[in-house]
Amino acid sequence: MTLLDCSHQTIEILSNTSANQETAQALSLALHDSSQKEVCLELWKSLESQFDEVPLMCSHTWTSTWIEFYGDLIPYSFVVASQADKPCGICLVTEGIDQFDGPLAIKTLHLGTAGEPAADSVCVEYNALLVPAELQSDFMQGLMELFEQNRSWDAIHFDGFASADLEGWDLPCSEEGLRKIESRYFDLKLIREEEREVISGFGYSTRKNLRKNMKSYGDLNSQWAETIEEAEDIFADLVSLHQTRWQKEGQPGSYASQRFTDFHKALLQKLVPTGQMGLFRVKLGEDVIGCVQVLIDRNRVLCYQGGSAEYKGKLSPGVIADYFCIEECFRRGFDAYDFLAGNSHHKQKMSTHHSYLTWAQIKRPRWKFTALNTLRKIKQTMNLVQKSNEDAD
Repeated sequence: MTLLDCSHQTIEILSNTSANQETAQALSLALHDSSQKEVCLELWKSLESQFDEVPLMCSHTWTSTWIEFYGDLIPYSFVVASQADKPCGICLVTEGIDQFDGPLAIKTLHLGTAGEPAADSVCVEYNALLVPAELQSDFMQGLMELFEQNRSWDAIHFDGFASADLEGWDLPCSEEGLRKIESRYFDLKLIREEEREVISGFGYSTRKNLRKNMKSYGDLNSQWAETIEEAEDIFADLVSLHQTRWQKEGQPGSYASQRFTDFHKALLQKLVPTGQMGLFRVKLGEDVIGCVQVLIDRNRVLCYQGGSAEYKGKLSPGVIADYFCIEECFRRGFDAYDFLAGNSHHKQKMSTHHSYLTWAQIKRPRWKFTALNTLRKIKQTMNLVQKSNEDAD
C-alpha cells in the first residue's frame, strides 16, 4: 500500500523570493507516481542543463541508476516544481522499507535516494535537491503542504543533507528529530594556496607515523583507474578486502548485499568516464595494500568506501591507502578530500577541517511515539539514579 496518492495532488504557493511582491511568481508543486518514470527522468535530465553545478546525489545519473536497482523494492514518486507553467525543479520522494524508531516499525517518507533496508542502503550523504537555491525554502514549504494531504505516513526523513542547506528551510523539526554529525575533510585547496606539501597538513604524530610506515613498506606504487577496465579490477580488489575485514569481525560487510554491489558496478560504468567516480589502489609488488572508491561532487572528493589489507604490527595499510589517495587528489586539483559523516580516530587524524551533515525527522503526533518517548525518559531517569547510587558507593 502506497503512502502517497498521486492522483490530482498539486500545491501552489506564492514565492517569497522577489522583493517586489507584485512581480513574485507562484511556485506550483505536482506529485507524479512511478508510472511516470520515463517522462520525469527525461525532465530531470533537461532541468540539469539549467544549473551551473549539479550535486551528484541528486543528479540524473545517480537517481536513475538508483531507481534501476532499488525501484522494485522502494516505492517512489516525483515532485515537480514549476513557475508560470515552466518546470524549474524536481525531487525524488521514496517510501521507506523496514524502517524503525527504536522497537517501533514506522511508515516513512524520504527525500532523495533513501529509505532502503539498512543491509541494502547506499547511505546517501551530501543529499540535495535539484531546485534553484533561491526557491528551495518555498519548495520545502509546498512539499510539507503536499504531504499533509495524506495522513498515512508516520515520519518524514531528510537523510544526509548539508546542515547549512537544511537549516535554511525552516523545517518544523523538534530538537529530538535532528541529528547533526561532523563530516571531516582534508582541505586540499588551502594546502595548494599556501604552496605546502600535503603531508604538512597532518599533525606531528600522524606525519611521523606516515613516514615510518612508508619507510617500512618500501617501494609502494599506486594507481588511479583511467579506464572502466582498470576501475573494475580495482573495485574487485576493494570488495574482496572490505568483505574479508568485516567478516572476520563478525559483520556481513556492505557488499554482502547483491543489490548494493550491483548498483555500484553500474555506477562505475557511468561515472568513471565522466570523472565523477575514482577507483584507487596501492600495492607493494603484487600485494594489494589498500583500495579506495571516491565520488566527485562539485570538485569535492567524497571518500565513499574502502578496503585494506590486515594490520601487521605497527603497519597501517588503511592510513597509507588514504594518504596516497589524498596525494593523488591534490595532484588532480580537487578542493577537498571528505571522509563523510562520523568522527572516528582515523578520520580525525587524516583530516584538517570539518563541516556538518544533518539527518532530520518530522514526526506526526502518534500515541506510539508518545509512549516510546515516555519509556525513553523513564530509562534515562533510571540510568541517572543508578549512576548516582554507584558514585555514592
